[in-house]
Amino acid sequence: MEKTVISIMLIVIITKIMGFSRDIFLAYFYGANGLTDAYLISTNISTVIFAFIGMGIAASYIPVYTKIFKERGREPAEKFTVNVTNTVMLLTTILVLMIICFTTPIVKLFAFGFEGETLRIAVIFTRIISVTLYFTALIFIFTSYLEVKNRFLITELSGLPLNIILIATIAISSWLGLYILAIGTVLAVIVQFLSMIPAIKKSGYRHRFVLDFKDQDLKRMIVLAIPVIIGVSADQINVLVDRTIASQITEGGISALTYAHRLVFFVQAIFVLAIVKVMFPKISKLAARKEIKELKDVVGKVIAAISIIVIPAAVGMMIFSRQITELMFGRGEFDEYEIEMTTGLIFFYALGLLGFGLREVLSKVFYSLEDSRTPMINAFGAMFLNVGLNLVLSRIIGLNGLALATSIAAIVSTVLLYASLVRKVGSLDSRRLMIDLSKGILAAIIMGVAARTAYSVSLLAVGDIAALFIGVCIGVVVYAAMLWVLQLSDIAYYKARVLALARR
Repeated sequence: MEKTVISIMLIVIITKIMGFSRDIFLAYFYGANGLTDAYLISTNISTVIFAFIGMGIAASYIPVYTKIFKERGREPAEKFTVNVTNTVMLLTTILVLMIICFTTPIVKLFAFGFEGETLRIAVIFTRIISVTLYFTALIFIFTSYLEVKNRFLITELSGLPLNIILIATIAISSWLGLYILAIGTVLAVIVQFLSMIPAIKKSGYRHRFVLDFKDQDLKRMIVLAIPVIIGVSADQINVLVDRTIASQITEGGISALTYAHRLVFFVQAIFVLAIVKVMFPKISKLAARKEIKELKDVVGKVIAAISIIVIPAAVGMMIFSRQITELMFGRGEFDEYEIEMTTGLIFFYALGLLGFGLREVLSKVFYSLEDSRTPMINAFGAMFLNVGLNLVLSRIIGLNGLALATSIAAIVSTVLLYASLVRKVGSLDSRRLMIDLSKGILAAIIMGVAARTAYSVSLLAVGDIAALFIGVCIGVVVYAAMLWVLQLSDIAYYKARVLALARR
């Protein structure tokens, strides 16, 4: 498991660096203004609209497929996949037609503050990009299909051609015109899916034109997916409220919010999602076999591992938020005002990074237990808290209030979700986890002081980038030393695994 996770992390790092390059290119050529707001909203609309279905598939397909395969064998499981694919394609057609027919009100729903030229461009972009829904749907389905076959790497590698094409598109559009942005986005998503086809065929999938709405397995998946879809709708309402308020606070607010969000969630994508991607099929199999004790052991180790990684990353992003923003975006059309906006957002998003990561893990555990109702209820509680805090905090600290509200809601919802899991499966040795969490926070605070001090001292002798590199390196060494001194409960386990992997 560890070897696969590390391989995925390496691929995710490469993919996300390219993703950052895409954002850097966009910021360099266009800055953060009405045009970038229009483009980002148009891509976000398609993503958000399909996220309802896509996340339902991601959460329900693997447990249902695993159970069919265990009880009836491979052929019924493959037939189930074919039926899911055809059903989702039909539903996607309905969604695309809705977007094309009602584009303007949909754009206004996502960005109420859009007017004039910004609104016109957003409407055109949204109509063009709506075509990507078909391929996004297929990517969601076959990502889950390949993961249940333990073919994790190909799903991450598919992000490479996507980002390469998007980077090229941004550069070319600055010469050939705005609409190349939308056309290039469609092409990038198509190529992303096409890159997965060889692995899909090799895994044994053969498509047929089967459409059976009465299939009991499909119905079971829908029953499991509906609470997930409702829960995702709560998350997307949060996104909608964030974007709408940002569009009213300042021009370029949506762009700054997007840049900061993507930068902070780089850490989650590298570590949390890589671990969850490998963990979900494993715990689904444990749940199907009713091996709850082993499932709890795996979940406890995953929570501890993610906490050890994410806490120092969050502290690092907070103390170096300005330097990170300048390094990533501070060039071209991205001016000082836009740097200030993004810096504050990164700081406040980083506060909730552990909450975001652990909530993802805990939700997957519930899905593996075929309980999607609990995460749904939790998501709606988080939504109401987030929206309420948005309205209050945005009036006090502007854009930063949106990020702070999101972080607070994530932390509170994670604590409540953890309590629900303990009630469902029994103790996860909460006392040990809390002690390890406290030690991790203490180690990260000491690391932060050391890293910031090293940066300030180094800055007197070298440039900003070199000083930042020195500060980060010193921080990593100090954090590792503090973990060793404080003796976390699983430190011997992690040491043994690292040494074993190094020998391999």
